Amino acid sequence: MKNTFKTITAGLALAMATGTIAHAKSELASIAITPLWPTNSDPGNVVLYQVTVERLGQGVLEVELSSSCLPAGCTASFACDPVRFTGRDPRFIQFTLAITGEQPLPTDTFAFTVNGAARRETISMTNSPSTSLRLGLTAPMLAGLDVHPDGDVVLRGLGDTGQAYQIEATEDLGNPTWTAVGSSTADGNGRFTFIHTGKQAKTSVMKFYRAVKLAPVDP
Repeated sequence: MKNTFKTITAGLALAMATGTIAHAKSELASIAITPLWPTNSDPGNVVLYQVTVERLGQGVLEVELSSSCLPAGCTASFACDPVRFTGRDPRFIQFTLAITGEQPLPTDTFAFTVNGAARRETISMTNSPSTSLRLGLTAPMLAGLDVHPDGDVVLRGLGDTGQAYQIEATEDLGNPTWTAVGSSTADGNGRFTFIHTGKQAKTSVMKFYRAVKLAPVDP
């Protein structure tokens, strides 16, 4: 009877231990795609996205990435491929996806897909297409402004695909004198970024900015 009891106890302990280990194994949980502003004022034919891969559990997990349903002539490049998790942390890994086309294309209007394949799971995430990024605006819109500790001012705006904009600044909105401080070109999704360096931006206590469409340059 004692031997039987010991056998049953040992069997339960082994089952519990096995269940705990199985539950703790890493598994692919989700993939998310977020459009990004360009990192410079001349993005060319490249559109950037942030990809976030989530895993549950712990241990080693490798996720192979691929893309599908991209616009004709476009290629995708993942900054991290394969994605490799180890140990308990992190739960999320974020990296950049660069889509390059033969010309600036509004890739956000296409329902392209990012696929992640792990050893036991496969997940596909489809980009939510947007028919109008600018919501009917007829002029460029400055959507964000960040001041960095070094004094650099980073402007982010929305405009037209591949359009060049002159960035202008003034110190007084009541009686403005607009001065050109540089230019920036929108990416395929109409997003543009301009960095006003601290050395230039600090010439006054306060500055206001606007973006003005530049006429196309004759070839």
